[in-house]
Amino acid sequence: MERVNLQAKVRPGTGTGVVKKLRRAGQVPGVIYGRGIDATAVAVDAKALRGVLHTSAGMNVLIDMMIEDGAQAARTVMVKAVQRDIFRRDIIHVDFTTVNLTETVEAHVPIIFKGTPRGVTEDGGIFEPHLREVIVECLPTQIPEHLDLDVSGLPLGKSVHVSDLILPPDVTLITEPEEVVATVVAPRVVEEAAPAVTPEAAAAPAAAPGEAAEGAEAKPEKPEGKGKPAESEKKE
Repeated sequence: MERVNLQAKVRPGTGTGVVKKLRRAGQVPGVIYGRGIDATAVAVDAKALRGVLHTSAGMNVLIDMMIEDGAQAARTVMVKAVQRDIFRRDIIHVDFTTVNLTETVEAHVPIIFKGTPRGVTEDGGIFEPHLREVIVECLPTQIPEHLDLDVSGLPLGKSVHVSDLILPPDVTLITEPEEVVATVVAPRVVEEAAPAVTPEAAAAPAAAPGEAAEGAEAKPEKPEGKGKPAESEKKE
């Protein structure tokens, strides 16, 4: 597990005016909390924080934080949560939590898919990932950077589950083992559209019962007076 250093300083206040001033100065307001300590409002350099979060460990990086509060107080922390500006995506607040290197913690670990599923290459299926990360429990120094999952043998109509992941020793899975991680599904068939109706056909009135449709050959009527003679015309 990667481990980095980060400098922080105690914030003089927590009001809106204070945090806006910090952000304009290139600082990110934050808070440190943990078991057995009082929450401490701090500020860290925005550029340094971005560098910390762009290591291979991501959010699970271990941070040795030096806090300038009159005396240098060192704490080992992890990033618990970040809040970003909805437009510029800049980090505007960060939460840190203290960790004890001898006690287990829960961490979100990303899944890396390896290979192209057989159901895609041979049957034209579509690969659909359902989970991008799982939750594990282990010592802070043993958190995996990621978990590899080989999906090259996955056929059409089949799925891989959390239970198929291979975990390092001393790492316990918290996510339910039966959860689906990814599947290969058949491509969706587009239904054929019904024949288009022309405006002329749509505007034409329907033929009345017994009335011949336009263009159809009419059945000739029987000439009047011809046919079976009436009773009065029969010879006596």
